[in-house]
This record gives sequence, C-alpha cells and structure tokens, in this order.
Amino acid sequence: MILCDTGALVALIDTSDKHHVAVKAFSTEKLLVPTTVLCEVDYFLTKYLGDNVAKTFLERVAKNNELLVFDETDLVRVNQIRRHYNDLPLGFVDASLVALAERYRIRQILTIDRKHFLAVQPLHLGHFELLP
Repeated sequence: MILCDTGALVALIDTSDKHHVAVKAFSTEKLLVPTTVLCEVDYFLTKYLGDNVAKTFLERVAKNNELLVFDETDLVRVNQIRRHYNDLPLGFVDASLVALAERYRIRQILTIDRKHFLAVQPLHLGHFELLP
C-alpha cells in the first residue's frame, strides 16, 4: 500500500513538473489518497493548471484510488505529532499522513517532500520508505 502526498499527486497530473516522470512510474499502483490532501491538490491544480484539470483529477481519484478518510481520532493524533515535532514546521496535511500511516500501518509514502517525512518516525513503523 502506498500513501500519496499532495506534491506527488500534483506532479502526477502536471506533465511539466520536474518530478512527473518519477512519480508516473507509480501510477499503475493502487494509491491510497488521504482525504486531507484533496483540498491542497485541488488548490494547486486550479491555480497552476486550471479548474477543468482540478475537476478531472477529483473525478479520477474517486474511481481509481482508495480514499482514506480522516476522523476525530486522527485529528487528536495530528496534534500530538505536531507538538512532538514542535521544532519542525510540520503542517496539518503532512501530520495527517503520518497519523493515517500509523493507523493503517503504511510504511510507503509517494512524496516529493523528503525533508519532513525523513525527520518523522511514525509509531510502530520505524522510518518511512519514501517513493520515488
């Protein structure tokens, strides 16, 4: 199971992104898309590629990927993670991926954000395996 971060999903759609080719290699995998990344992906796609691209992405993500729903238990864990890594500017969305990875015991994250995910050690998982 591969958990997807915002940057990887944007790179997958944006053929001009410098990470597109590397991320596209994982497009045939069943990707797990946290609901928490959808707003960020929609924002970036709308801003840089247009509203139609963002709408098409949302249609496709619902058909081709498994959505991981974020709940109140995850929210509590996000706050614990952010407080634990207080010196790291770990935002809500990145911390939500960590919380979901812990809950579902997912070690692989498709991301272009190496800095944050290398610094965080999820409970009971060791370190993340970052892709690509």
